[in-house]
Amino acid sequence: MSPADMSFEQLCELFSYTPKRPKKRPLDTKEVSELLGLSTDTLEGYRQRGVGPRYFRPRGTCREWYAERDIMAWMLSGLRHSTSDQPGEMAAA
Repeated sequence: MSPADMSFEQLCELFSYTPKRPKKRPLDTKEVSELLGLSTDTLEGYRQRGVGPRYFRPRGTCREWYAERDIMAWMLSGLRHSTSDQPGEMAAA
């Protein structure tokens, strides 16, 4: 099952994650960096290279926001069965 086919609840269950925002409001960069265990600078680098989780920046603002579902889906995109697996490639179980 691809991340796009999974509900937010299924993604949370997969990662034993309790949502930070019960009303499903977006997370800011600091909250996401704490959730992922990354620095805010690393997240900025991911945004610049286009390799991190999806984010949005409302017109006229300088802040980035993330949907928790997008964070969970991005984490799942790195799922591997072996160190030889490539991103997006899942070996048959």
